[in-house]
Amino acid sequence: MKNRWRKTTALATTTLLAAAIAVPVSAAPAAGPVTSISASASTAAAGVENKLVDVAGFKSASNFKAFYANLKRAVAKGDKAGVAARVHYPLTVYNHDDDASNKKMVIKNKAQFLNNYNRIFTDDVRENLADTSFAELFVNWKGASIDDGDLWFTPSKSGMPGLSTVNLDD
Repeated sequence: MKNRWRKTTALATTTLLAAAIAVPVSAAPAAGPVTSISASASTAAAGVENKLVDVAGFKSASNFKAFYANLKRAVAKGDKAGVAARVHYPLTVYNHDDDASNKKMVIKNKAQFLNNYNRIFTDDVRENLADTSFAELFVNWKGASIDDGDLWFTPSKSGMPGLSTVNLDD
């Protein structure tokens, strides 16, 4: 039992589940609903991992996890160049605000992305990314997304993940 908790903790510290599970190596298993929540998070994460490769066509789940963790970290730090390096160009940005004059923007390269970073990574987008754990990703044949499709990640021809679409809400 103790060994299982060490493996869970090791996995959690290498993924974004660390905050959700947060079990110290020396901790005894929690009783009651906490255990079932942790089990549900692990099950959800395993489901996402399988779909990333089998359904969406990413090279590997571990590669996508690293990409997602690094993207979240770069956005949280305001590292615009780090975020730009994780984009598949051209990046399509849809603005669903009724008052928006430009409903669709195509970002062709890193320089254009950096010039429009604050229009693309709005407070809502940054918050939704920060609040979406790996286990909460939606995955289908198109790729993976967060929060009803705010950000879509797709595999390159070689299966490497990248940000491909941003949907801005009003």
